[in-house]
Order: sequence, then structure tokens, then C-alpha cells
Amino acid sequence: MAEDHRPVLHGPRGVADEPPESLRARVLGGWDAVLEAAAGGPSASPASSTAGGGEPEARNLRPLAALGSWPGRPVLGSVMAAAHGLPAPERRPKPFDPSPQDVRDALAEARERVVAALDEVLAAPELGRRIVDSPLGPLPVLTQIHAMGHEAAQAVLDTSGSVPPSLADAGLAAMVDVVGALAWRARIPASAGLWEPDGGLGWVFAADADGWRVRRREAGDDLPGVEGAARHLLVSTGSVPTMLARGEIRMRRVGGLLALAPLVDQVPNLPGGPLLRKAVGAVSLLSRLPGLR
Repeated sequence: MAEDHRPVLHGPRGVADEPPESLRARVLGGWDAVLEAAAGGPSASPASSTAGGGEPEARNLRPLAALGSWPGRPVLGSVMAAAHGLPAPERRPKPFDPSPQDVRDALAEARERVVAALDEVLAAPELGRRIVDSPLGPLPVLTQIHAMGHEAAQAVLDTSGSVPPSLADAGLAAMVDVVGALAWRARIPASAGLWEPDGGLGWVFAADADGWRVRRREAGDDLPGVEGAARHLLVSTGSVPTMLARGEIRMRRVGGLLALAPLVDQVPNLPGGPLLRKAVGAVSLLSRLPGLR
């Protein structure tokens, strides 16, 4: 196995150092919110009022379909295979036009697979710390499991136009944890975060040569970061300059954010990229977090 793909047992590793019970509660609470959004899909957006039988419901649930576990595309299949040193399973396309019930069933199976993966890596921390490939380059297994909260939050936001607090919390934590991991991997000592104003949801990371730490933002923190409502921090489309002009998001201590500029060239597909694009003056720092499966 390549040197940088071996488990690293020393040093902080973000959410891997969090108490298992709180980590598990956040991850699975986010997935419960996804299932609830899927169950309430027909009434979750104006599109559901369109005439035409089940068609609006199917269209409304389409953003959630990519989160599901499908035959030939099991959620976390590649990640867990790599964790055990096995070849990645063959990936086949998911159904082109699944029914609403197909999507719900696939999401329920995805949650079950996430539960199984969490149980396994929390019982064997060295497995969760093993570094395996991802669309963002080598990252620890547990980092990748936890990172799905960002994609889930975006999908629910696209489906219903809002995101419940439990899932918003999981999504923001996922974004911050991944950026912290990438800063450590790139040998960039930095601290930054994402948070809502007035004591709302918020997470920060601190990376150094040994690893990275992740925690909830505290009222007295004075760190570089981006402030705004979770629905704006998690958005995957839209105009960042417009959000800045409207005051929907605010950059805090922009000079400190510039420390993350080297990640722009090294990893062009990070979570939440438009938010920091202006701060670092580059084409994309955090654009999206692909499904890490």
C-alpha cells in the first residue's frame, strides 16, 4: 500500500476525535432529515402543485436520488472496499428515471449502509483513520463518511428550498472538516470556519503539521471565515457577489482566509467553493463536495 494511504494513528483527525455518540447523532440525524424530506416531497416545493399526477412528485425528489444506494452503486461501497484493501466494486448507472418510491427505498438503504459503516469504523478507529482515495484526493475513511452530510444538505435544499437545522448542522460540519483535512494534507497551518450570525450554527477548524481539529464555533471566537444563514452557506448555485452585496454572507478576517489560497490549484472541487472564491481571488476553492462513495 502506498505510504500516504496507510492509517495514521497519531495526531488529531477532525471529527474522528469527536465522542462517538455525538458524531453518530449528527450524521444519522442528518440522514433522518433526508428521509423526512423525501416522505414530504410532494408538499415541499411549489412544483408539487403542478397538475399531472405523480410527475411533480418525481421531479421534486430528483435531487435526492443521487444520495440513494442503488444496485451497482452502493453508498460508501468504494470507500469501505478501499478501507479493507479490496478493489472498488464495479459502478453501474443508477436508474434513469426512478419512481418516488424507488428514491425513498434507495435513501432508506443508504442510511442503513451509513449506519453499518459508522458502526464498523467507530469500533475500529484505525479503520476510520485509514487514508483512501476520494474525488478530492486521499482522505481518511471517517472523513469521507461524515462528508456526505454536505451533499445531503444541498440535495434537500434543492428539493424543498430550505434545510432543517439538524441537516444544516451536519452539512456545515462536513464542509469545515473536509477543508481542515485538506489544509493538513497540503501542509497549510490555518484556522477558519463557517457560521450563522447571532450564535446560530457554526463550525471551525485548526490545521497544523500534526493534523486538524474541528469543533463548534464559540461566541468568543475571532477567526477567519464566512458568516451567513446556513441556507446561503450551503448553496451550490447562485451569485456570490449578489449575496455579498445583499449582506446575506459576510467575509470575516479575509486576510486569514488567504492562507487557504494554495488549495485552489491543488484541489479545485472542494465543498462550498463560491463562498471563498472572492476571498482568495481564484477560480474555485470550494465548489462542491461530490458524493464520496
